[in-house]
Amino acid sequence: MQKMASSFRKKAASSKPSLPRGSRPSLHNAQLLVSSGVPSLDYLLGGGLAVGTVLLVEDVFGSYSRVLLKCFLAEGAVCGHSVLVASASEHPQDIVKELPAAVEDETSSSRQPIAGSSSSNGTQRSTTVEDSMRHNIAWRYQNLPKVQSTYDSRFGHFFNMSSVMDQSRVDGVSKVFFDASKLSYSSPDDLYASLRAKISDAIHEGQFSVDTPQQQQRNILRIGLHSLGSPLWNEGGGASNGAIYGHSLPRFLHSLRALLRRAYGVAMVTVPTHLMQDASSAHVWRLEQLCDSVVRLESFAGSEDELSALYRDYHGLFHIIKLPRLNSLVCHMPETLDLAFKLRRKKFIIEKLHLPPELSETASRSQGTTRDAHLLATTASTSSKQRDGHAPLTTSSTSAIRKRLTN
Repeated sequence: MQKMASSFRKKAASSKPSLPRGSRPSLHNAQLLVSSGVPSLDYLLGGGLAVGTVLLVEDVFGSYSRVLLKCFLAEGAVCGHSVLVASASEHPQDIVKELPAAVEDETSSSRQPIAGSSSSNGTQRSTTVEDSMRHNIAWRYQNLPKVQSTYDSRFGHFFNMSSVMDQSRVDGVSKVFFDASKLSYSSPDDLYASLRAKISDAIHEGQFSVDTPQQQQRNILRIGLHSLGSPLWNEGGGASNGAIYGHSLPRFLHSLRALLRRAYGVAMVTVPTHLMQDASSAHVWRLEQLCDSVVRLESFAGSEDELSALYRDYHGLFHIIKLPRLNSLVCHMPETLDLAFKLRRKKFIIEKLHLPPELSETASRSQGTTRDAHLLATTASTSSKQRDGHAPLTTSSTSAIRKRLTN
């Protein structure tokens, strides 16, 4: 009997282009995302920084925007991305040399039981903690839902701010520097034009443009621009009375946004807005409209809130000014806008700002109430003894009891 040939054919592997290293598509709008270097910031932005966009970081009375910039560049070094760093306040090479080192994920190890301990001991310990918390928390807070204050997108890396990245890893990254302090331009227009030309050359020479035929796996260009708009960039708006900021910086941001729309690149721009107090608010608003995402870091350093007990766990407030709207009619909206940030030795964390009840004050009130009740009972007993003809209640003893009650 002749055997019939089967018509089944094995499906060949799809020839889809591979994604660049350290990137993933967004679940909201299918936009290609990269990590900002701060997982909590990635969560608030909708999963990460969209490729082809500009993130503006406004720094108010602090230097925390520099920390964000170093995490942004360090994430690129870990993922093998190319970086372009521009600065006028310090040498860009010094910023790259101070990139923090990545730390291992401690979440899985912290969830596992410690070697040599039994599960019953862990259960008993957790039960004891819950019982103690049940006695300390007031009854009106017991039925409220638990607040998740820490955000974690599980995308990107955490960085140890007290440790420097290995030099061998930094040397393996393609780097382009733009030191504005070494250029002798008298006009900010010429300085920003030179920076724009530098970025354009880096995009075309590194084959980051979408118009370049793909011959190998794509890579991402990370652009870090530090402290734009400061007097060191020849911006004299805040240096003399009556001077206003011109159109140099808005024109540059507009051209930068147009360049990145056709490139596999993402930019983080830091602006010290506290130096623009003499300028009109329309200038800052114009800068915000020319960027895709805008966040503001309001530091507590030098303000009354630095010594306030309400903000003792934080270093400043985190404001979301603008979120990107890409391939969709609406943007991703976080569940709350009441945010604060704190800088720890190993992490830069953005958390939900919530003020828990002051348990120590409640405990002191309860102790004071018990003490007053005891004093009132002593007074009543002494008065009854006086009526029965026992020890008399003198004026000095009465005043002493009143003084103790008032205190």
